[in-house]
Amino acid sequence: MLKKWMVALGMVSVLTLAACNNNNDEDPADDEQIEEQEQEQDQDTDDTEEDTDQSE
Repeated sequence: MLKKWMVALGMVSVLTLAACNNNNDEDPADDEQIEEQEQEQDQDTDDTEEDTDQSE
């Protein structure tokens, strides 16, 4: 009887850890959108630096 409880507890632990560790719910499209936003921010930063250089 103890062996059954140990096996059941082990299986529940494995399933719980597997569910917690596989947290990849994002769409690949989301990654593309994030990259586009980062590129836009980089361009904005570059524009701001150029404006600062020109004003000096």
